[in-house]
Amino acid sequence: MNVYQRKLYALMHQKHKDKGSNSIFRTLLCCKDNLDQLQNWWQQLVEEQEQSQVLPNAIASSSDRVNLGAAFNTKSDTCQVKHPISGQQHQIDSFNQQEIPNLGDIAKERDGKKVFWWLWRFYPEIRAKQSPNALLIPAHKILPDCPIHSYNSTVSALVGALYPEDLQPGKSHEHPYLLLFTFSPVQEFIKASRKFLDFWAGSYLLHYLSVKLCWHIAQLYGPDAVITPSLWSQEIIDALMIQEFDQPEVNYTVFRDSFKQYSLDELDPVSRFDDNKSTSLSTAGFPNIITAVVPGKKAAETLGKELTAKLTEEWKIIAVQVREHIKQKVILWLKESQNQQKREEILQDLSDCDYEACQRDLENLGKPGWWEWNKLWDAQIESSWQPYWTAVPLGNPDQKLVISRNDQETFDSEWKDAQEAIAFSRSGQKIPTEVEEKAYHTLNVGTWWAILQATLGKSIQAVKNTRTWQIPVAPGERSTLSGQFSAVHPNLNYTKYPEGGGLSARSMRLFWRLMAAVYPGGLFNGSEKLNALELTKRMAWQYGGVGESLGIDYKQFIRFPNLSSIAAARFAHDHPEVIRQYWENLNKLIEQELPDFKDNYRSCTGNYPFQVPKTDNRINPNNHQGENLNGVMFSSRWLADDMGLTQSRDVFRRLVETAHKQTGFSNGSPGDWWVIVLADGDGMGKYVSGAKLKEYKHYILTDQLDQTSQQVKGFNELLETKKRMGPATHVGLNRALLDFSNRLVPYITEKRFCGKVVYSGGDDVMAVLPLEDLPEFLRSLRAAWCGAEDPQQEFDPNGGYWYPKQPLEGLPDRAHFTMGEGATMSMGIVIAHKSLPLPTVLDNLWSAEKDRAKKLPGTRQDANPSIPPKDGLCFRVIYGSGNSLEALMKGHLLDYWWKFIQHYQDIDLSPLLYRLAEDLPKHACVTECDRLLSQATEVILNRRDETLSDQVKNDLLDWINQWEHWAFHSRKAAGESALGTQQKDLAMLLKFSAFWVDKMVQRQQWRE
Repeated sequence: MNVYQRKLYALMHQKHKDKGSNSIFRTLLCCKDNLDQLQNWWQQLVEEQEQSQVLPNAIASSSDRVNLGAAFNTKSDTCQVKHPISGQQHQIDSFNQQEIPNLGDIAKERDGKKVFWWLWRFYPEIRAKQSPNALLIPAHKILPDCPIHSYNSTVSALVGALYPEDLQPGKSHEHPYLLLFTFSPVQEFIKASRKFLDFWAGSYLLHYLSVKLCWHIAQLYGPDAVITPSLWSQEIIDALMIQEFDQPEVNYTVFRDSFKQYSLDELDPVSRFDDNKSTSLSTAGFPNIITAVVPGKKAAETLGKELTAKLTEEWKIIAVQVREHIKQKVILWLKESQNQQKREEILQDLSDCDYEACQRDLENLGKPGWWEWNKLWDAQIESSWQPYWTAVPLGNPDQKLVISRNDQETFDSEWKDAQEAIAFSRSGQKIPTEVEEKAYHTLNVGTWWAILQATLGKSIQAVKNTRTWQIPVAPGERSTLSGQFSAVHPNLNYTKYPEGGGLSARSMRLFWRLMAAVYPGGLFNGSEKLNALELTKRMAWQYGGVGESLGIDYKQFIRFPNLSSIAAARFAHDHPEVIRQYWENLNKLIEQELPDFKDNYRSCTGNYPFQVPKTDNRINPNNHQGENLNGVMFSSRWLADDMGLTQSRDVFRRLVETAHKQTGFSNGSPGDWWVIVLADGDGMGKYVSGAKLKEYKHYILTDQLDQTSQQVKGFNELLETKKRMGPATHVGLNRALLDFSNRLVPYITEKRFCGKVVYSGGDDVMAVLPLEDLPEFLRSLRAAWCGAEDPQQEFDPNGGYWYPKQPLEGLPDRAHFTMGEGATMSMGIVIAHKSLPLPTVLDNLWSAEKDRAKKLPGTRQDANPSIPPKDGLCFRVIYGSGNSLEALMKGHLLDYWWKFIQHYQDIDLSPLLYRLAEDLPKHACVTECDRLLSQATEVILNRRDETLSDQVKNDLLDWINQWEHWAFHSRKAAGESALGTQQKDLAMLLKFSAFWVDKMVQRQQWRE
């Protein structure tokens, strides 16, 4: 009986009570020989605990569920489900879970590890095929806020931690530990970007490295052992499962075949990616913080050290492949005779340098022995990451995990004090509370789960504060991208010349010009000089083995759009004929004045799509070769880079400007302005800690309780006590959040709108999109987060879940989890001109979200209506000159704002909005109920020659009144100078509104 057989038994036992010959375990070859032993082991655990709650079940349930007994009643065709956060209730159809489904070929597998992985991954999918609501069926009738598949996964994880393979003889169980591992830097790594490719790659590689660390834990202890992030139904983990467990060379493809059988489109993850059905495999979503449950202190310490080494190892594997690919490709390119003319062009570009010295450098670069840069690469790559880890026991390791009342009908105070010493509540709340002590007959360490999560967070911060890191010296020229670390060069020998001596600036310049020729297509522009981190980041997907490790053909180009494609995506979708006319105009101009580059132009703009799914489906719905278009054609600078145009750039710029004018793009083009959004759920830590959960009365179904439980002393007081976040509910929440981050966010961004997801994991979202889509995208995202009414009526909200009204592309036809009513999300939004450097945009994005949107105040509870803090929107428009406009808005005002601003389609509101922005602050102030701002607005409206319809006027005044209500009551709560509440802040909102309307009117003119 090995650990995976025990985990299997725990995973499936609750679903299939193993009585009689109908047990699911009798169909599994891997369990047949040990079935009696497994049954006896489980029965022994039952006998050791009261009320048949075996130890892992009890801890997973936490103390509340353990002590709530179910009333006996007949089977029903329906069951009630409670939302785990908001407590919203709705009814779903039930079905017979005792019926054993056909498990196919996996039943014949002898390897318990493979069988466990398969059942953990596919059994919920099997049930979902039988009933759309199967993933919501609760594990507990009385407190139905945790699905049974999440609960059983938690139990199996605890079984692995309690009863590991190496459990010492005579020891009843191991003491579980919680490990938290994280690494940095994050923002600095992403920010070192010139191209959108760098930006995407930075986010993606952080995600990929986190995936590989989670995979390492899962291989050691099972996928259920990773608490955060959830690994279930993550396509990148699914792809790794196929790579790990299938053996196509011997016709063993159980996992690939199962994905095809149970997935919505009958495709496995890689096929779905190859067929452009999903972009999940190239979208970041894993956080840089990982939490796992492991068997004991020693295992936690060992795993922390292993993950530290694994992080560097995985990063170094990618870097070495990139480094060796560059070396081999450069040497080969220099040897090939057909590149002789290009060599001469490179030398001509460096005409201000010593010609013979440059020739010698090129000859030396063709010699393998001249490449002495390995030490420099190693020094930089090994210093890339700063890993940290910490671990805490799940309850005091010197005490039992579960206790019952003693002879005096009280809980042992020494045991309670020992738990408090491990998990101390910052709020000072006593655990257990007096009410819990009265109502419960047993206590287990699962009750302290939420406090232990907070303890992990405090502990890792303490570790960060005490660690020191040594940054390697940077000899010679530094990176032109970030200014950090030395720019790499094949002959920069780190050990011989630690200060960079012996390497001329000429040679450095030549090498990077050569790189642009060796890797055509705009990967390098010939003038930038990168360090090893930046070089690895840019080339990892195709040349560092990242795509290949997932089973993807490494030759596939990166599926992430360039900046111009994002900016022009909506206009191209709505007016493909105008875009094609522009392409033809520019094509003719290039044929006339730069005929040598006409093929390059067609290749760069016709072979590569926008990489924005909704736009590409409109432009080239049948995916015909050569019929794509790419938004890079709107930018002379980026297009010249992609075409490898190092000379005649001034001529090329003139041609692009002429094509704009010929197509009717006056005063700009569709590719000028792009938007990036960073959204973050408010107070997520307070949900896990329980601070933002409601009282038990909102979650417990009292009509399902037996009379004994209801008559326990303190039960009524328990109903008025805030619910705790236990292990299984936490695991269930992490799984459920995947509906938002992996399904709703990509659907809204890439199917509903012409955007692209950069990162979507848990409550964090980063997306890029065209300016036209911004208002309705924000409305849709906010609604999907809290389960509100869908602005586009594609989903029905019910009980904190979104139900598709009809089949939607890429989404399963079932309920999708949202955070429920009352959940809010703050967003930083940057609208940037195409000429701005990416680091500038990203710096503004992070500060807009963290320092502004998250800081917007709320009202007191006595305000009617009361408005919570945070829930902010910070809009920053950054012009090409570097000047900026910032506008702050509370999230609840967005729908009011959109109601009036959407009238721009009928009337140009921008002159009015600019005038209101100028005059309102001079003539009115914020009041409680006098509504001076709206009265002043009416006066200004009446003075205009052009009148507004009553509908437009009333919508505008309603928004201003709602803003004034929030501003006045927020000042009362946070002080007179509260952020975003001054008349000048309203003026900035009006200016931002005018800016947006002005750009929309401009687009209307272009299509005319």
